[in-house]
Amino acid sequence: YEEWLPSASVKVDVGSNGRFTASVARTLRRPELNFISPALLGGEFGDNDLLGNPALDPETAWGGDIGYEHRIGSGIVGINVFYRDVSNLIELVNIGPADPIDRPGEFILQPQNVGDGKVYGIEFDLSTDLGFIGLPDTGIFGNVSYLDSEITDVFGDRRFNGQSKYVYNVGFIQDVKSWDAAFGATYRKQGRAFDRLVGEEIFTSYGADLEIFVEKRIGDNFTIRAVGSNLLDGSKDEVFNKFNTIDDQRDRSFDEYELETETAGPVFQIIARFAF
Repeated sequence: YEEWLPSASVKVDVGSNGRFTASVARTLRRPELNFISPALLGGEFGDNDLLGNPALDPETAWGGDIGYEHRIGSGIVGINVFYRDVSNLIELVNIGPADPIDRPGEFILQPQNVGDGKVYGIEFDLSTDLGFIGLPDTGIFGNVSYLDSEITDVFGDRRFNGQSKYVYNVGFIQDVKSWDAAFGATYRKQGRAFDRLVGEEIFTSYGADLEIFVEKRIGDNFTIRAVGSNLLDGSKDEVFNKFNTIDDQRDRSFDEYELETETAGPVFQIIARFAF
């Protein structure tokens, strides 16, 4: 296949500290290798198998962004609105039971181009030190994004499969110049996601993640950094609604109702960097 990917952007200064930005572009997203390989992979998605689809077309999208950013001291705060008109959206589709006798309730999933959809949302960014309130060695940052989307399947309208409604991260970095050291923390969280295909619906919730670091500079070239990640024992909770037929799914006549929870413990690292 061949695709043209034109783009254009403009930036307009507003006073000495503000700037409006706008852009439009056509983008392309190619499917991952497992999706286009014709191999059948057992148990690739929970109890369900994956059968690749060599006939997959890549996703394409026309998108537009409009934003404003404002300088605060040495940092920036900004807001951006975006819209994407997606063609040939790739999603997993239930193409039948894996083995109705030995594996009842388990299916073969295949990636397919399920049609056209829309994605839109708004995001807020902040990254600055606090010098304007007398704390030049303290930096703060954050990003908050709200996402929505529209696609139509055999049951009606829904969001894109697996897309969280929101995601955000906030944090700070404190520089301690007298010790040639620094420390900081980042907190991340994303909203619940929903997947719907023939025979199965999945509600997925994610726990929060907290990361803390401490680093010490030795001389001009050497740094030792200690990092603790996933300090809140992040979890992934899934609720499965399973049905035998499309009519059962419409009528909410359940075949199975299943809960799954995964939890991971913290990870600690010590990293040494030498610049030359």
